[in-house]
Amino acid sequence: MKNQTKNSQAARSLTTTLGIAFWALSVAVLLISGGLQIFSNIQTQQATIANRQQLIAQGAAGKVSSFIQEKFSVLETTVRLANPVTASPEAQKQILESLLGTQPAFRQLVLLNTQYQELIKTSRISQTASGTFTERLGDVRLAQMQQRKEYISPVYIDPSTGEPLVIMAVPATDVLGDFQGTLVVEVNLKVDLWDLVDQLKVGETGHAYVVDRQGNLIAFGDTARVLKGENVGQLKTVSDFAHNPASALTIGVSTYTGIKGDTVVGTYVPLGTPDWAVVTELPWQEAYQEVLRNAVASAGVTLVMATLAGLVGAYLARRLAVPLVNLTGTATRIASGEMDLQAAVAGPNEVASLATAFNSMTQQLRSLITSLEQRVVERTADLNRRSDYLAASAEVARAASSILESNRLVKESVELIRERFGLYYVGLFLVDERNEWAMLQAGTGQAGQAMLARGHKLPITGGSMIGWSISNAQARIALQAEADAVRRATAELPETRSEAALPLRSRGKVLGALTVQSAQPNAFDQDTVTVLQTMADQIAIALENARLLAESQVATEAMRRAAGESSREGWSQIMRTQSMPGVRSAAGGVDVVLNAQVQGDWPNEAQRALQEGRIVHAESARDQAPLAIPVKVRGNVIGVIDTFKPSAGSTWTPEEIALAETLADQLGTALESARLYQDTQRRAIREQLVGEITTRMRESLDMEAVLKTAVQEIGERLGLHDIAIQLEMQQDQANEAALARERG
Repeated sequence: MKNQTKNSQAARSLTTTLGIAFWALSVAVLLISGGLQIFSNIQTQQATIANRQQLIAQGAAGKVSSFIQEKFSVLETTVRLANPVTASPEAQKQILESLLGTQPAFRQLVLLNTQYQELIKTSRISQTASGTFTERLGDVRLAQMQQRKEYISPVYIDPSTGEPLVIMAVPATDVLGDFQGTLVVEVNLKVDLWDLVDQLKVGETGHAYVVDRQGNLIAFGDTARVLKGENVGQLKTVSDFAHNPASALTIGVSTYTGIKGDTVVGTYVPLGTPDWAVVTELPWQEAYQEVLRNAVASAGVTLVMATLAGLVGAYLARRLAVPLVNLTGTATRIASGEMDLQAAVAGPNEVASLATAFNSMTQQLRSLITSLEQRVVERTADLNRRSDYLAASAEVARAASSILESNRLVKESVELIRERFGLYYVGLFLVDERNEWAMLQAGTGQAGQAMLARGHKLPITGGSMIGWSISNAQARIALQAEADAVRRATAELPETRSEAALPLRSRGKVLGALTVQSAQPNAFDQDTVTVLQTMADQIAIALENARLLAESQVATEAMRRAAGESSREGWSQIMRTQSMPGVRSAAGGVDVVLNAQVQGDWPNEAQRALQEGRIVHAESARDQAPLAIPVKVRGNVIGVIDTFKPSAGSTWTPEEIALAETLADQLGTALESARLYQDTQRRAIREQLVGEITTRMRESLDMEAVLKTAVQEIGERLGLHDIAIQLEMQQDQANEAALARERG
């Protein structure tokens, strides 16, 4: 009820307002009388004249522009279809002569190569008459070198014939767009353009002409004025064109003294390319005759229209007010959020159409809001999915970088991928050592456990998506699993509807493949496959790193054991062959005892440190605080440093113990270096001794002398008193030697 009251009040207010407005309009029209109407008509007619002139000028400009574009099209078609630059000289000549034959406006044609050197030239005039064209080729070369696009020169006059000419150039390119050369033509504007301009119709008595930016006449019905190179830059439209750099986007209309000396309404339309303008001029009497005719009629009509406006105003005010107020109320309620409302279609046709359009707009707005909400939901879901993919990829990367044990890595990776991507099954295969089989290393769910238990494997060269992916080092996607040509179905996975096999690539080789399967068809789009392939490559790199780490650890451990064994054997030999007494400081405090030389009177802590291979920090006894540190070489204990603090109640601090341990390590290193040096010296002496004895024995070729030398040298070098060398052949060897002599 309240809304209806408001609408009624608004309708009465609008009716009163519209009635007053129409009455005021009628009075104003009567007061202004016919003068204002006449002025209005004149303005309208002037605008009409201007529009008509613009249309005429635009039509004329379109024809002139079409003439220019037609010439460019001929040249472009020739270089695109005939490709004259790469043709033979005979074909080039034939192409150019064909152009001269089909285009009467073409006077001369020149074909330039990529260096803008002349390949071939064809002309319909004498060689001596083409001097101006030859001179202006330099401008063409400069323009093409700078821009390599369509070029048209300013108009120039042939000094021998007085004809207006322009040069047009089109670059030639191959199918790849590479620059091949330039086709240049000299165009005689007199042949076609003059006839075209002369035939342009501008009203009943008007005319058209073409000028360049400097105001030079290019084409006009009075050809004599063109041939003598007349400049009409003083004319209003030509001056506007010449002094307005942005005139390519404008059309000028003005009244002035025209090219024939009479008052005209002139219009110019710039062509853009070339930098010309088409000017049309219509005599003032013809242009404004309709304005003058209508001015008289407008004076009488003014009074009639003013009276009718007052009478019709009241009726229209009432007819328009109610529907408009109702429509306004509906619009206000919709704006406040009542989107389901519909405006009543009532009142005049215009108002009813407005209400219909308003209802249509409201319906579209509701649809748009619903569509936007749906798109927001879809985009949000897509963003969430991408976020989940990135999170899964980050988790796989984190696992790959933190887990160094291969079996644990593959198990956690497949479970993580299956969970994050909501998949039916995920399995990981690795290639065997002979590169013949893809062996299942990890699989999710009971199906994965069953296949692992039976040693599931697939041939690399056989028919399977895993084998194909490994062989080709790329992913294979089956959006409809049953339709894939190479897919091999697995009995443990009956619900698979789509599947993807992703190669495990690392450092240029394929270690295996990852199979991901879904119970839904079309489950793998390009984004999903890209993320999964990234995770597969991360797993492959982690597996390869784990393998290299394991091999490195094995090799390092082997080298360490070998070095330790060698060191232990060396020290054992030293202990067996050399007397290595312990060393004790005279000032009191430090003893060094080698492993085999520990005496029974050594303190208990020294014995324990030697046997247990660790620092022994004994309790303070009497006035001493003992400390025993084992001396180690490559993990082998070769001695003990036994020391003590003589002061009563003294204790060893952690820093002092650490320092003593460091010194013991350095001592072990120094002793090992000394042992290695002694071994090196002994080997050098032995090699020298063997070399000297061998050299002395080889000084003679007599067997008895060699034996004597050997006995003498060995005895002297080794300090031996009794040496005997007896040569004797075994019985079977002697028998063979006798048989050989008999046969010989």
